Amino acid sequence: MKGELEVLDAGFMTTVQDHGRYGYRKYGVPVSGVMDEHSYRLANWLVGNTPNTPVLELTLTGGVFKFHSDAIVGISGGEAELAVDEKPIVSNKTIRITKGETLKIARVTAGCRVYLAIAGDWDIEQVMGSYSTCLAANFGGFKGRPMKKGDRITWQCDMEKKVERMVPKKLLPHFSTRQTIRIIEGVEWDLLNEKQKVFFLETDFRISSQSNRMGIRLEGRLMRCINDQEMVSSPVIPGIIQLPSSGLPIILMKDAQSVGGYPRTAKVIDADLWRLGQVWRGTEISFSLIDRREALELFDYYRSLRESLLT
Repeated sequence: MKGELEVLDAGFMTTVQDHGRYGYRKYGVPVSGVMDEHSYRLANWLVGNTPNTPVLELTLTGGVFKFHSDAIVGISGGEAELAVDEKPIVSNKTIRITKGETLKIARVTAGCRVYLAIAGDWDIEQVMGSYSTCLAANFGGFKGRPMKKGDRITWQCDMEKKVERMVPKKLLPHFSTRQTIRIIEGVEWDLLNEKQKVFFLETDFRISSQSNRMGIRLEGRLMRCINDQEMVSSPVIPGIIQLPSSGLPIILMKDAQSVGGYPRTAKVIDADLWRLGQVWRGTEISFSLIDRREALELFDYYRSLRESLLT
């Protein structure tokens, strides 16, 4: 059957995203994709979708959606009050919605992004192998832009599908206003002297309100620690921590550019990158340095844990 959803309130920013757009950074195309891959995978698992099926990524203020057909949905990510026709529901479990009902996702109270998955094949075209919205270049997703009131998404789904799931407790996202993010040394790590390295690792940074999908800007004690030497622009990827002359680090995220001219001081490990997709103004973070071997082991551990529990 064909399903249809109408946007009654798109909130602060709601976009169509998937795992991301890979293989095009050499042409200057950002990865894009979901900021929190962990919650994204949970939402799609709840409805029995394949791992790379698109979802709606809602930031901060939630949204309101009218369903013009029956639907199977899954919601994960940041904590927010949820209701279907004013009746409270909970996240991280399979939800069946009846034609004519309205889903309301309220303002996020912990974390900052919520993921809404809908069972089925969405009627959205891939661009460069991805459904993700590239906001910087206005392509992909839904007309290359955030959703707005009146927009409609359609999909094809078998409503006889038997899926009733609940996210295992071990995989439930946890949000805190103080977080320790694990990192490995960046290419320019050794431009810091030993005192500067200690300063970097012992500082508690705050998330700036100027943060967005391109990068998370940090506030705190100024770190004027690298000589003002000219650097050739070099390749960067999501998770790279740049240190500009201001002394306030910037963590590159999913919509970041493909090259940068600031020192690449460190790199957030892949196992922790999703956590940064849920931080917002008021959150404090510090960094813990580990080696590359441990970073790979942590990535494999969390991947194996998720695969073993999501069967």
